[in-house]
Amino acid sequence: MLTYLFDTSAVVHNYVEGDKSIRKAVKHILEQKTLHKKASLFIPNICIAEVFNALARRRFNPKGDDQPLDHETYKRHLGKFRKHIHWGRTLYPYDVNRYHIVGVDNIIPVEHTLAREHRRDHLSAFDILVIAMACELAYIGKREDTFLVTCDKRMKQVVDEMRKPRASDGTVPGPLGELDKDRWIPPVCLDLRKLEAGELKHVQGQHPFNP
Repeated sequence: MLTYLFDTSAVVHNYVEGDKSIRKAVKHILEQKTLHKKASLFIPNICIAEVFNALARRRFNPKGDDQPLDHETYKRHLGKFRKHIHWGRTLYPYDVNRYHIVGVDNIIPVEHTLAREHRRDHLSAFDILVIAMACELAYIGKREDTFLVTCDKRMKQVVDEMRKPRASDGTVPGPLGELDKDRWIPPVCLDLRKLEAGELKHVQGQHPFNP
């Protein structure tokens, strides 16, 4: 059984028109649950609010590359998303808890170090919480079968850096004691904008994904 945690930047592509390759990748993952029953799909509750906001922005105040939505299209996309999160039918809402908040203590030093090297392009506090939530899912399940799904290159940079062995990252030991060492190792982060062949897994009965 595979486990996926969706970031807003990735899951929103299932509900708006946009990059066809990203939509194809999201569909491939969703079908692992809806058709093949071989995956669990989670969405942080904070990302649910962000998806609602992203859809509304395209309807009422589109900016930049946003594709404007007319009333009927907005209503259809909104209804589809609501259906997917209702009772966790497709995407199971995953609540932020105290361990995630404590866990950001282990992520922030890495994030700030990388931001200094990349023109101070910081993640938001919500983004860091999403990484902490992915770490916990990997900790309580199988890390090799758990994935954080995003379209944010900064998030992937931070996760990839955290997966490297580090002598010291400036983190001050937190209140979780011995759990700290292994609990905040993140799973693989999939950046759907730059998938390589074989990077996205397929399950029994499903064709391999071709980017």
